[in-house]
Amino acid sequence: MRALTAFFVLNFIPTWALTADLPRRPDAPVESYPGIELEYGSLSVESGIRLRTILSRPKGDDKPPVILFIQWLSCDTVEVRPDRDDGWSQMLRGMILDSGWAVMRTDKRGTGDSEGGPCGELDYDTELADHRAALAALTSRDDLNTDRIVVFGASMGSRMAAEVAAGVPDVVGVLGWGGGSKTWFERMLAFDRNAMERSGDDAAQIATRMRKHTTFYTRYLLEGQDPPDIIESDPGMADVWPDIIGTSATDHYGRAFAFHHQAQLADWTAAWARIEVPVLMTMGEFDWFENQAGHETVIRIVNQRKPGLAHFALVPQMDHHFNLFGSAGDAFRDVGGTADAGPFLNIALEWLRDL
Repeated sequence: MRALTAFFVLNFIPTWALTADLPRRPDAPVESYPGIELEYGSLSVESGIRLRTILSRPKGDDKPPVILFIQWLSCDTVEVRPDRDDGWSQMLRGMILDSGWAVMRTDKRGTGDSEGGPCGELDYDTELADHRAALAALTSRDDLNTDRIVVFGASMGSRMAAEVAAGVPDVVGVLGWGGGSKTWFERMLAFDRNAMERSGDDAAQIATRMRKHTTFYTRYLLEGQDPPDIIESDPGMADVWPDIIGTSATDHYGRAFAFHHQAQLADWTAAWARIEVPVLMTMGEFDWFENQAGHETVIRIVNQRKPGLAHFALVPQMDHHFNLFGSAGDAFRDVGGTADAGPFLNIALEWLRDL
C-alpha cells in the first residue's frame, strides 16, 4: 500500500484525497464526515487488477488503530452514499465517525471503481484472497498503528473474517455480525426452513419441501454440481430450484455457482480454532438469514483454547440489515421497520474501547 504513487489532493475538498491512479467512476459521490479524512486509494491484486480502497481516519490522528471491514455477499459497493439512511449506511457511518479508529473498506472486483469482474462471476476463493491482500497491505503501512488491527466481517464477511485474520500477528480482535461458522450446506437448509416457517406454511408441506431441498443441496453443494446439470439429469428436481430463494438459471443470490461450491469447501470451523485474540460475535434477534447457534459455535470454538476470549451479543428486535421491528413476523415480511444501527453500534463501540 505504501508503494502507491501520485498523491493528489483536491484543494477544494480538503477532507478527501485520491492517492492512486485508479480513476473515480463518472458522477461518483464523495463521502464527507466532520472530523474525518478520507483516502481513495487502490489495491493491486492478481493480474494487476486494481481494487478501490477507502480509508477513513480521525483528522489529526497520526497513527490510529485500524478496522478492516469485510462486507456482505452481494455485489453492492462499500461506498456510503450521502443520500442514503438505511441500516447498513448508518452502521458504516457510525464506525467511521464514532469508533476513533481508521476504517478500511475495499470494493470487490467489478464493483464501484474496482476493476475486474463482473462481480457476479467472482468466486469465493478469489474474493477471500483479495481480502487477505487488503489486510497484508494494511500491515505494511507506517502511517497507521498496524500493531492494532481489528477485522470486522458482516454477513458473508463474518464467515470470511476468521480466514482473513487467522495467523496474522497484527490482528488484535475479530468482530462479526450476522454470520456464523456452520457449513454453507447447513446454513442454506436453516435459511430455507426459516423462510418456510415464518411464511406460515403448512408443517407437512415444509417437511416435504425440505426433503427435496436437502437432496438438491446435496448434489449442488456437497457433490459440486451446477443446478442446471442437476435438473437436466433429474427432471424431478426441476421444481426445487425455483423454490429456493434468490435463484436464477445462471446464479444464486447474484453470485456464480462456483462461489457457493467453494464456500461449502471453506473450513470456517478450523479458521476460528486458530483465532487467539478477543472475538465479539453479534446478530439481530429477528435475523432470519442466520441462526444463533452458528454464532455461539464460534464462541465455543475460540473459548476452548482461551476461556473468556470470545463473547456473543444478541441485539433485541434487530434484523440482518440493522432495522428494528416489533416482531419476528414483521421483520420477515419487512413491515413497519425502522433503520437504526444504534443498538448494534453501542455494543460494538464499547467492545472496541475495551480493546
